Amino acid sequence: MKITIVLLTWQRVQSLKKTLMTLCDQTYKDFDVYVSNSSKRAEPAVEKYAKYFSDKLNITLSHDSNEYHAYRRMTIARDLAKSGTDIILFIDDDVTISEKHVEEALATYEPNSYCSAYAWRFSNNGQDYYRHRKKVFDNLSTIHYCGTAASIVDAAIFLDDNLFKHPDEVYLMEDLWLSYFAQHVRGWKLKYVPLGNIHIGGSDPNALYKKIMKDKANNGTPDKADFLRTLVNEYGWELKD
Repeated sequence: MKITIVLLTWQRVQSLKKTLMTLCDQTYKDFDVYVSNSSKRAEPAVEKYAKYFSDKLNITLSHDSNEYHAYRRMTIARDLAKSGTDIILFIDDDVTISEKHVEEALATYEPNSYCSAYAWRFSNNGQDYYRHRKKVFDNLSTIHYCGTAASIVDAAIFLDDNLFKHPDEVYLMEDLWLSYFAQHVRGWKLKYVPLGNIHIGGSDPNALYKKIMKDKANNGTPDKADFLRTLVNEYGWELKD
């Protein structure tokens, strides 16, 4: 199986350096790394880090637009799947991982699944993403949502053209769309991945959820609660217990 780790970076370049350093020390080493940088200002630093770690890691680097934010992981994953990648791990630039990250992720992985260290179950038929949810720490409970920030997924899902036929909300909320599509459309498992010594930041000014909430407050654009209701009421997502 070909495994590729996709790292998105924008304004947290020092985090990229730390992640690449940790990837060099993984207990499981048979993987490639794809770095997508969307900060023009950070290009020299990202180039420097990619070159520095290239003796230990097989790194592909691209400098991409930040127009669609983290959604670019979807199109990158599609290209990787078309070129032969079987399994994709996403690690966001606000996530700190351990040296066993890949080994532990693969231990839970199975084909036709989307798995994450951040898994949630919705209640009240998904009528409020922010209020009516509970974090899940096992695979005995029903899981409705997996976060992309620290996840592992069967790359075959990105070969489905229907994944890329979606409403505009997906450009800011690709994690919710991927959860819906994997579970409801493809009938795949959503699974929790128990990863040790993992930490997610996400509360700094660069956090995407802050943009979503700000846009909601200022312009009335949909937030994740609105989009989840759309997926349930208009797309037929059945949030079964």
